[in-house]
Amino acid sequence: MFEIRNHRPCSAAAFLLAGVPAPCVAASLCFVPLCGTEGLEGWSFDAGVAMITESHIEDFVLGSLNPANGPGAGEIYSFTVSRRIGEFRWNIGGFTFTPQVEIPLNLEIVDENTSSPFVTLNASFAVRWVDYPWNDYVKTTFSMGLGLSYADQIYAIDIVRHPGEKRSKLKFNWPIQLTLALPEHPDHQVTIFISHHSGGHIFDEGGFNSLGMGYRREF
Repeated sequence: MFEIRNHRPCSAAAFLLAGVPAPCVAASLCFVPLCGTEGLEGWSFDAGVAMITESHIEDFVLGSLNPANGPGAGEIYSFTVSRRIGEFRWNIGGFTFTPQVEIPLNLEIVDENTSSPFVTLNASFAVRWVDYPWNDYVKTTFSMGLGLSYADQIYAIDIVRHPGEKRSKLKFNWPIQLTLALPEHPDHQVTIFISHHSGGHIFDEGGFNSLGMGYRREF
């Protein structure tokens, strides 16, 4: 049984700003802005630790992990604050799905083997899928986003993986996150996350990934 989350009523202007008709009842897909919130409602905070890897995204999907070694190895301490701005309401086959839309701002402190710690800033636009049939047993969410990343210096792993190539401090950021929580405490979540940084054939060619675990508090 899938659940539709309740929202405080929004003005018609808010719907017009979102680019959808105000009633949005008969539509199969519409966007409902989050408004009229109080306090920390709609915010989330998470922190975690990740290892720098030489793995590709498809390696993670196949369950293969290749931690970086030598000068490119190290840890990344990640801190994120996210603001949920609304949700889609997708009616299909008698079910209503409510993927959430959020804007995460992320600070990474990178501690590599061969350099002093430095900072990376990430800003993204993400969609979080929250409707799973097993949520009564394990509350689950999965988010994926796209944004920009700027590092204080070039990552050693980036140089190791792309020797002789020009590397950029500015990259695209592709954050991926899975959360798991007890149904009795859905706002206290364990996270497994991937942080992918890539030039996207614009800033440079190729990229690198980190894999980590952490804690997320949702309000």
